[in-house]
Amino acid sequence: MQRGIIPINKEYELEYRYYDKDPAYKYFNRRFEIYLIGKKGLRKAYILHMDNCDTRPGKWAPHIHKASNVAKKLYFGVSTLNWNEVKENFLSALIGEIGAASAKDIKKAVGSLLSPKV
Repeated sequence: MQRGIIPINKEYELEYRYYDKDPAYKYFNRRFEIYLIGKKGLRKAYILHMDNCDTRPGKWAPHIHKASNVAKKLYFGVSTLNWNEVKENFLSALIGEIGAASAKDIKKAVGSLLSPKV
């Protein structure tokens, strides 16, 4: 498994996890999770994450889960498996969550993410 942390600014960071190759994941070849973490002092708070955990037919596209206190599941609406389009949609979701003031920092952090394809 590949994992890492990409800082956005003093208050937020992205944590990614790319698992080993798995034949159940047809297009991206492996499961991936990308978390948005809020930092407050020494504590970290989970805000939302994007993953491709659902391998059922027709549910293969990545989607976003928000924190459990929000109890909401947001679907991207991505009709393509192009990684660049997935990143653009994730970027717009992050800007909507954090705010447009940090858009430049968010774009730089999302641009650092690698494709989950092996």
